[in-house]
Amino acid sequence: MDELRTKLLHEIMGVYGPNQGQSIGAVIIPAFVSDFKKVLEKSNDTEEISEEYMTEDKRIHLVLYGRRSLGKKGVSSYVTDATFNGKRLFEGYEDQHIAI
Repeated sequence: MDELRTKLLHEIMGVYGPNQGQSIGAVIIPAFVSDFKKVLEKSNDTEEISEEYMTEDKRIHLVLYGRRSLGKKGVSSYVTDATFNGKRLFEGYEDQHIAI
């Protein structure tokens, strides 16, 4: 989860600059991730789903991809990929799943 937040914050700071990006990231990253977790929890199948997010000023367009899976400890929710303004954040990490 920290890897996802770190990558998102890095991209946000690239759009807004370090100071404004830090404060914007502190608000929107938890909001986007918690909303996506709720979307995943409401899904009934194990297929990959996606959800789009955009800031009010339309400078950030984020698409999160994820799925639920049944494991030893029950059902878990995972982020499988993310695109930030059209850029894949986990290129080459297709087998990586980030638990949320």
